[in-house]
Amino acid sequence: MKSETMAISLNQGELAAYVTCIDTLPLPTAVVEPGAGRFVHANQAFKQQWVARSVSDLTSLIHSDDLVGVSTLLSEKPANASPENTRSTLIRVPLTDGSIRWAKAFVSPFQLGLAPHATLLMVQLVDFTDDKLMVDDLVARETRWNSALVSSESGVWDHDYRAGRKYYSPIWRWIRGLSPGDPLPASKEAWLNLVHPDDREFTLHAMERQEAGDPAFQVFEYRERHKDGHWVWIECRGACIDRDENGRPMRVVGTDNDITLRKDAEHRAAKIARRLEMALAISGVGVFESDLTAGEVDWDVRMYEIFGVPKHERIRFGVTWESFLHPDDLQRVLTNVRAHHGNEGCFWDRYRIILAGGEERIIKSCSMTFTDVDGHTKLVGANWDVTHDVMLQQELERAKSLAEARNAELEATRDQIEHNALHDYLTGLPNRRYLDLALDRLSKSCSRKNRHLGLLHIDLDGFKQINDGFGHSVGDAVLSHAAEQLREIAGARNFVARAGGDEFVVLVPFSGAPDRLSALANRIIVAMSRPFRYGDKLCQFGASIGVAYASGSSINGHQILLEADTALYEAKHSGKGRHAVFDAAACR
Repeated sequence: MKSETMAISLNQGELAAYVTCIDTLPLPTAVVEPGAGRFVHANQAFKQQWVARSVSDLTSLIHSDDLVGVSTLLSEKPANASPENTRSTLIRVPLTDGSIRWAKAFVSPFQLGLAPHATLLMVQLVDFTDDKLMVDDLVARETRWNSALVSSESGVWDHDYRAGRKYYSPIWRWIRGLSPGDPLPASKEAWLNLVHPDDREFTLHAMERQEAGDPAFQVFEYRERHKDGHWVWIECRGACIDRDENGRPMRVVGTDNDITLRKDAEHRAAKIARRLEMALAISGVGVFESDLTAGEVDWDVRMYEIFGVPKHERIRFGVTWESFLHPDDLQRVLTNVRAHHGNEGCFWDRYRIILAGGEERIIKSCSMTFTDVDGHTKLVGANWDVTHDVMLQQELERAKSLAEARNAELEATRDQIEHNALHDYLTGLPNRRYLDLALDRLSKSCSRKNRHLGLLHIDLDGFKQINDGFGHSVGDAVLSHAAEQLREIAGARNFVARAGGDEFVVLVPFSGAPDRLSALANRIIVAMSRPFRYGDKLCQFGASIGVAYASGSSINGHQILLEADTALYEAKHSGKGRHAVFDAAACR
């Protein structure tokens, strides 16, 4: 590229002086004409960094997606040639090897002489590639972090004492049942009134230690009252990230997690463990665990008592227990143990031991081998003395059953807790909490797959009269009947939930025309209008339905629910026993 001759008449002496000045600038600098951006002159730094091929104007260097912005800067006529009129924009410059470099383009007007028509534009391109990549990386990191927090249902809090502000994320509020508009406690004392009385003193101490940087209190648990009135177990994780010159905490950040379900499971597990421990103590069962790979063995206190070994004496692997076996039983018992190495499941045995004083006792044992997470083969088992107490065998059988059932009961309890938390106790349908989760999940799925998400908000007509006239048992039967009808009509591909009272919601992901929503609503209305007999009671009720749907790259499921609720209101006030489709234009 070489300096071009301008079409307009310029003072060549002044232009030459400007060219000389521009050539001494360390930044890549070019002089162009307004409008098309035709090059007048470019210094060596500009040519080396940005001009990889022969071009006549600035726009030939720019990525096609950035031409509009650059053309705007080149075509805008400044009020004067003052440096205050410098404008800038971020652009991409394609290179001949196919890569892209980012640059910050600064465009400044300057005037040659006194002629107003001799205004040129000075363009300086500053390489912004590394900064742009760094910013993009930071944005990506923040997006991943925010997504991880939302997915983990962690509520973020940030106490910035230096700036005098506190931040609490939407999930932090959701854990406590608070909506974005709900006010927070006005003071620490007001907040403490929401903390469980048994936890207040500990919580204050834990917060002080956490701010002091005590690792023991980086994570602590306490109970706080939910907006609905029940207690929520909260796991608080936090750390001080800024202190003043005196060491006082200036900023403390962390996360809160709802661990209520986990604490309930732990309490149930502890209850079962206490029962098992009591059963073992009553029965006199001794428990041992041998690491067959590492050659280590561990006895509980009752094993010491059964074999008459002092509690301070170390149990030697392959020596201590074997030394008590009756000579006539020794080989049989050891052969039985070796035969079950590596076999999962329990194996039983009965053998005699000879205590230190010569007394002979009869021991019954139950053992099993397993492989732990480190790959070690372990033998775990229980021993008990059945010499004089036959009844003890029945007690031990019960202890064994408790031990085998412990994990299954914990698993069943956890499953039941999770199911109850997400389902309606009467109809078995997903409840409102499950509905909120499904709304978020289906909204994202439909947005990603470019599908529509439809929602039917159903309210039973005449249910209150049935409930008041025939009683709650008949009302419950009607709700269960309505739930079954909705399951059958909606089908397995659609999501049906009981939103509360006599209201139900059906979520319908679909492609194509939305007429199917009206067809589905009509089928539901027809089904609900059929009389339902419960005992000697003939129940006549119906249904009004509000219909809404949305599509696009960012579907808001909760907005669809609000729109369906508006449509339901319209259907109710239009005579009931019908459906209405939300009309956004009518609501403006």
